[in-house]
Amino acid sequence: MSVVALAAVEPSRLAALIEHVALPGGRFCLECKSKPMEISFVVDASASIWPDNFTLGLNFIEDFVGLFDISPSAVRVSLVTYGEVAYGDDSFGFNAYTNKDSLVKAISEVPYRSGIKTNTSGGINFMMDNHKPEARPEVRQVVIVLTDGNSQEPDLTAQAAKRAREAGLEVFAIGVGQSVSAEELHRIASDNRHVFVVSGYKMLEDIKKRLAYEACDACQMDPVDLSLIIDSSQSIGESNFTVGMDFVQNFVKSFQVNPHTVRVSVVTFGDVVYTDDAFDFDTYDNSKDLLDKLQAIKWRHGTSTNTGAAIEYMRDVQMVKSRPTAAHVCIVITDGQSQLWMKTKEEAKKAREKGIVMYAVGIGKLGEELSEDELLGIAGDRSRMLIADNYAKLNTIREQLTTITCSGIINALHLKATAYRQ
Repeated sequence: MSVVALAAVEPSRLAALIEHVALPGGRFCLECKSKPMEISFVVDASASIWPDNFTLGLNFIEDFVGLFDISPSAVRVSLVTYGEVAYGDDSFGFNAYTNKDSLVKAISEVPYRSGIKTNTSGGINFMMDNHKPEARPEVRQVVIVLTDGNSQEPDLTAQAAKRAREAGLEVFAIGVGQSVSAEELHRIASDNRHVFVVSGYKMLEDIKKRLAYEACDACQMDPVDLSLIIDSSQSIGESNFTVGMDFVQNFVKSFQVNPHTVRVSVVTFGDVVYTDDAFDFDTYDNSKDLLDKLQAIKWRHGTSTNTGAAIEYMRDVQMVKSRPTAAHVCIVITDGQSQLWMKTKEEAKKAREKGIVMYAVGIGKLGEELSEDELLGIAGDRSRMLIADNYAKLNTIREQLTTITCSGIINALHLKATAYRQ
């Protein structure tokens, strides 16, 4: 299980994600409500919350689980509240309620205990000791910690959250109100994308669908043919190229790679396209083999930057093997302006006209190594451009790249689904 931070995603895109949309072949690619998942709630019931706010928190949980299909073979839910201790008598595990009506009724009846302390670590550890053992193996496990304050022992809270993350749980942290510690939420959560903050309990409704979006690991499990175009020219240098490939590997880890969901192709370039290092969507059907190959790609120190040729190769050689019902996405990573910049823009435009969602990641200073006009010519829209000042700072944009890529995937699939319905 892991803790999640709320990412900024347009409401229309989130609605499209949750919507039940069928593509050819009967695959419902934009919803996960029926996919097997274990969701654990760890809920603050300390005195600072007050009864009315505690009830609002329970109402939020009831509405949230209402988005999913509750059954022994689909989504199951556990819950524990805590104050100075974890209130085990009020908790229930994954096996307790096997349909939505009984689950919602049980949530509504959880009592407010007005605990004299905020023992968040106690709540997380109780869940780990009592509910985690009931979880189905090989099923996605999510923990959602809901609190309005700071624990008295933040180091113990961080240790408990680390224990959950290291056990393979995805942890979300939701902080409510002005008193909650952002630092503690981030120490609980799996990463920044797993942290949510709202100003009051009445505002929880505003994040319901966005939390569902993150809990579903949206877009990382949708049908996507993702092409990576990577600059391997002389200006980069071997050490920076290695850093860049580490960035690519970490980015790819955000997705579930298999023949039915995300497939990846790669091509590197310098003065020419290095076809010996390139591979197509159907070459690797699992994350391990893909990551091993990415790690093995070497810097080619090309004497020029022929970005246009690489885009042309991606479009005319690799994308012809893409699935018609998948989102077609390409990310170009470069540290400089191409010598044939008009060709770069023309080839990228042709790719976009074929329905390929193009992204440009530039590494360097705009106006010096990088041309803003060329990056925009590749991406077609500023929202699909990202800049890192140097290779050492690439990781600062990885979450943002994942977020905007997912937005593009969701929109592309929604358009395909709409076209199919018509």
